[in-house]
Amino acid sequence: MTVARIAYGVQFQAVGAVGPMMVEDLGLAYATLGTLVGAYSMLGIPLALPAGWLSARLGDRRIVLTGLGLMICGGLLVGMASGFYIALGGRLISGAGGVLLLVSLPTIVMSHFSGAQLSAAMGILLGGYPAGIALASIALPLIGSWRFGMIATATLAALAFAIIAPVLKDGRKKLDYTGDHLLLGFRGLAPVIAAGIVWGSLNAGFAGLLGFAPTFFVEQGYSLAAAGSLVSIVALITVPIGPFGGWLIGALPRPLLGIAAGVSIASAAIAVVAQGGIGPAIVLVTYGVAVGAIAGPIVALPAAVLAPEQRAIGMGVFWLTFFILMTVLPPIAGFARDQTHAAAAPLYAAAGFSAVGLAFLGAYAGLRRPLFGHGALL
Repeated sequence: MTVARIAYGVQFQAVGAVGPMMVEDLGLAYATLGTLVGAYSMLGIPLALPAGWLSARLGDRRIVLTGLGLMICGGLLVGMASGFYIALGGRLISGAGGVLLLVSLPTIVMSHFSGAQLSAAMGILLGGYPAGIALASIALPLIGSWRFGMIATATLAALAFAIIAPVLKDGRKKLDYTGDHLLLGFRGLAPVIAAGIVWGSLNAGFAGLLGFAPTFFVEQGYSLAAAGSLVSIVALITVPIGPFGGWLIGALPRPLLGIAAGVSIASAAIAVVAQGGIGPAIVLVTYGVAVGAIAGPIVALPAAVLAPEQRAIGMGVFWLTFFILMTVLPPIAGFARDQTHAAAAPLYAAAGFSAVGLAFLGAYAGLRRPLFGHGALL
C-alpha cells in the first residue's frame, strides 16, 4: 500500500517535474500548466464522500484496485495527449483514482493495526506521498521526455496494482444500512470532522510553506536553487520520521498531548522562518520532524471514534473536510501577500492555519468522550 502512495505522489508531482518540456512541446501557457497541476486534486471534494460509501458497499480491495486502474489509464492518456484538453482529461481520471486511494488505504491500515502500531503503520503509509514527490522531482526530468515520464507514472501505478492484487483481502464485513447504524454514524460525525480540520489545517500550513517560502528566501538573498533546496528539506525529513515518530506518539499515555505539541512546534517553526534571522535549515528540519511525527497519529484519530464497519464512510467525511480546507485556505495565504506586499505575510498565514488545528484537536477530545467513553485514543 505504501508503494501505491508513492505512485500517487509521483503522479501528483509529475506535471510540475516535467512542466517546462510540456509547455514547449504542447505550446501551453504556464497558467494552463497550473491548471493541469491542480486538476489532480480537483475532484477531491465531490468524490471523497462517495468513495467512502463505495468502499463500505463494495469492499476496500475493489476500491483500491479501481483507483490504481484509473491512475494507470489517466497516466497513459496524459502521456499520449496531443493537446491541453486530452491531458486535462487524463489528469482528472488519474486524480479520481488518487482520491479513491486516499480514502480507502488508511481505512485498511485501521483494520490491521491498533495502539502505537497503528500510528507507526499510518506513518509509513503517509510517508509514501512525500517520498513520491521527491522521486518525481529527481527522476522524471532525467528521463528526457515528458511523455515517457507520464507513462512511467502509469507504470509505477501498475506495479502497485500487481503487488496489491494478490495479497489484499477485504477483512471486514460490508456495511449494514440500518437506522441504528446511521444514527451511530451521525453521532460520530462531529469528532471526525474535528479530526479532519486538524489534518486539513496542518496541510494547508504545509502547502503555504512549500508554496511561498522559496520566494521569501530569494528576497532574503538566497539563490533560487538554494531556496528550493531549503524547502525540499521539509518533504524529505518527514519520510524517515513518520514510522518512528508515529509509534512514539501512539505509545504515550496521552497521545493527544503529543499531537498538540507537534502542531504547536510546526506552527511556531513557520512563524520563526517568517521572522528571518535564525538559520532556516535548522528550523525547517524541526518543522519536518514535528509534522512527520504527528501525521500518522492524526490520520488515525477517526479510528478511536468509529466502529470498524463505520470507518470507510467516516474516512470519506475526514478526507472531504481535508479537501475543503486545502481548497479554501492556501489562496488566503496568497491574498495576504497581495494585500501587504510582504514576502513574510503568507508564511504568517500558514503558521496561523496550522495553529487552528489546536482548537479543533481540543474539540475532538471533548466530543469523543461523552459519546464513546474513555477508551484509549489510538
